[in-house]
Amino acid sequence: MKSHEIQLLLSESNKDWVLANPGTVSPRIVKARQIFSRMNPGQVILDVGCADGGILKPLVGPHEIHGVEITPWLVELALKNGVKAVRHNIEAEPLPYANARFDAVFCGETIEHQVDTDWLMFEINRVLKPGGKLVLTFPNIRTLLGLAMMLFFDLPPMYAARYRSAHFRDFTLRLIKVVLAAHGFRVERTQGSAFYLPKLNEFWSPVATYFPSWSHTVIVEAVKESESVYSKESVLPVRLY
Repeated sequence: MKSHEIQLLLSESNKDWVLANPGTVSPRIVKARQIFSRMNPGQVILDVGCADGGILKPLVGPHEIHGVEITPWLVELALKNGVKAVRHNIEAEPLPYANARFDAVFCGETIEHQVDTDWLMFEINRVLKPGGKLVLTFPNIRTLLGLAMMLFFDLPPMYAARYRSAHFRDFTLRLIKVVLAAHGFRVERTQGSAFYLPKLNEFWSPVATYFPSWSHTVIVEAVKESESVYSKESVLPVRLY
């Protein structure tokens, strides 16, 4: 199976939960919304992997919100939430928008589901205006829980691309900064969403803001400074040490 086919299966398996829990809000969502709410009104924003459009729904009106999503029933929900959503498979085709179409792009918990990270980042860069803002969030495998899972239980860390996971790439804050720099982005600000432990769930969100590299999810604000270049060589390994 291809990665997008696995994503479709995952979406179907979660359908009942999503429909039963509309409008669920986490610290990550609250902090992402705050970033966009500080922007001047009238921004044209693209949500890559918008799901049901619930994250940016409160911004509909002050801003023009577009979205791409692979799952048909989620596209229908996003349209009902006021997002100008279209069904699209980023793995197979370029984003269906002209160059420099958007003032800002939101990519929330999507990058880890893509096998070809460079293609995704190239396309995001392409549709973003020069000087435009990218808000990217991702699950962080470098946490105290993740380290404990490896050291004491001989298991990959939480959120890792492990057996039967829907995640295909692993990220830490340092690695995300490498990815962004490779595609013409300058990081402006990073913050953590919250810490996480089983039974406690998410906690100490205000503290996690200042320790993003240990937070279980990370929010990054970046600005497009130059155009990205994509080639077949982009898939070759990069030496990080």
